[in-house]
Amino acid sequence: MQEEVLTNVAEEVSHFNQFLENSAFQIITVIVALVFGYLIICNVVKMIKMGLLSSKLDNALVNFVVTIVRFFLFLALIFYCLGVLGLPLTGIVSAISAMTLAIGLAVKDIISSVANGIMIATTAPFKENDYVEIGGVGGTVKEVDLMHTVLFTPDNKKILLPNSKVFASEIVNYSSNEFRRMDLTVGIDYAEDPEKAKAILMEIVKNHPLVCESPAPAIHYNYDNDSAITLKVRVWCKNSDYWTVNWDLSENMTKTLINKGVEIPFPQVTVSYRKDGE
Repeated sequence: MQEEVLTNVAEEVSHFNQFLENSAFQIITVIVALVFGYLIICNVVKMIKMGLLSSKLDNALVNFVVTIVRFFLFLALIFYCLGVLGLPLTGIVSAISAMTLAIGLAVKDIISSVANGIMIATTAPFKENDYVEIGGVGGTVKEVDLMHTVLFTPDNKKILLPNSKVFASEIVNYSSNEFRRMDLTVGIDYAEDPEKAKAILMEIVKNHPLVCESPAPAIHYNYDNDSAITLKVRVWCKNSDYWTVNWDLSENMTKTLINKGVEIPFPQVTVSYRKDGE
């Protein structure tokens, strides 16, 4: 029994040595191809990334494109090495196709995210550092990778949205235009003169250095509130100045009205009742 085992081992070693003798050149070629191919692909990918960063393609999409290029280059290197070893590529391709189909059915959501990532890269509905709202989720765009769109919220939370959800959702891009309209609301007591309050507010907005002169600011009022006359203020400013203007006007309008003797009411309800028979 022991002699039979030794004989089998000797045969296997002999077959392995024979394989090395017949395929030594191919094996060395494959090793060299893998080493130099890896180095070449890394440098090519680096050059492509540098070129994309200097192009008009947004930085948030560069990593996505680079990932796709890197994948196909390494796939080509693997097929080359298999060909050098003399393995039948037709059978391998068929096996890979069958495996891809099986995997595709299992990870269709992942494939959908990748495909939609390509569509996002093509249509470019936003760019890096744009503030967007996607399906009700708001944040600043930092990156679009193979699977996700990365947002950072104003309080610095990181949100990963699958590209399939991004492409299927309504996208509101607050940063796409240079200028943006701001709507503010101030309430005054029903006993106050709304024209006086309107003049005070107009002076405030016109004197703010970041408020645009054109389109001109507009202020209107109505009586649709139970507790107050509502003054609606509309101004335009640069997108980059939006929150500065918002905070300044919100604070200054209320403070100035109070200083000018205009009463700012609190929510209140008047209740009346009758006695029986009245």
